[in-house]
Amino acid sequence: MTQIRLEGLVFEFFKDKPLHAIDVVCLETFVGFLTQKSLAVSTIQGYIAQVRKVLKLLHRKNILKSLPSFPSLRSRVTSRGAFTITEYKKILRISKQLRGVSYDDWPHAERPWIKREYHCMPYEMRGLIRFMVHTFVRPGDIRQIKNKHIEVVRGGYDYLRLTLPEVKRHNAPTVSLPAAVGVYESLRAYQASRGYGRDDDYVFFPEEPNRRLALDVVGWAFNWILKVADLKTGPHGIDRTLYSLRHTAITFRLIYGGNIDLLTLARNARTSVEMIEKFYASTLSAEMNIALIHGRRHSSIIKP
Repeated sequence: MTQIRLEGLVFEFFKDKPLHAIDVVCLETFVGFLTQKSLAVSTIQGYIAQVRKVLKLLHRKNILKSLPSFPSLRSRVTSRGAFTITEYKKILRISKQLRGVSYDDWPHAERPWIKREYHCMPYEMRGLIRFMVHTFVRPGDIRQIKNKHIEVVRGGYDYLRLTLPEVKRHNAPTVSLPAAVGVYESLRAYQASRGYGRDDDYVFFPEEPNRRLALDVVGWAFNWILKVADLKTGPHGIDRTLYSLRHTAITFRLIYGGNIDLLTLARNARTSVEMIEKFYASTLSAEMNIALIHGRRHSSIIKP
């Protein structure tokens, strides 16, 4: 992501700017430049953070005499667009119906990077969707998960133990829900039938060495499913993406996970309690907690 941002819009804006001319006014102009690209405030904050890192490096190497002030940006907390259980079932149904179907309105000029063999719905998309919801993984994890990162555990509980590469300073193993075991074993059997499935092979799209392209294909295919299912945009106008599956996984645990505490959930999802409360728990509606709303306390008083 850092490379994409630095080599993209950051370079586009700053390529003709002398270093001594980069001040708070210049940075405010940069914010306006990003705003014209219709980027969200949170995304603009990410770009500003990358520019700050570069300028700090230049200052540390005595190339810049001083650091400029940076404009402050305030972003409103918004839901990442989780799916309801009904929507999730519809997504799984559509992903199965589209399996192997060729895209009939292919925009060649817009997506020349998508190889011809990916011009139809990949067989493994349905399994990938279920895997994400039952393991809490991020979209970025999908491109780097190998079979060696997953251990099937059977006993009192059946689950997957995932020891994934470190992300956002989280490197502890996590566990999946029971349904993930069957999903993973089916996916690995499918990959084995294609000559893959070894420990060092990727779980998803193992034939694709360009892992950034593999994730792009997954994102494009999922958007296709959402558009066919008419679920690309949520009820409040929120755009749904592949990341919405992670939001769905965490939200489902908050709704259907009994008395699970936020610390346990946060650690297993490789995030923080603050993030759970800020982006997930805060979006639960009254209907999602209907059992709590309709619940009654048991009275110890025996009426005559």
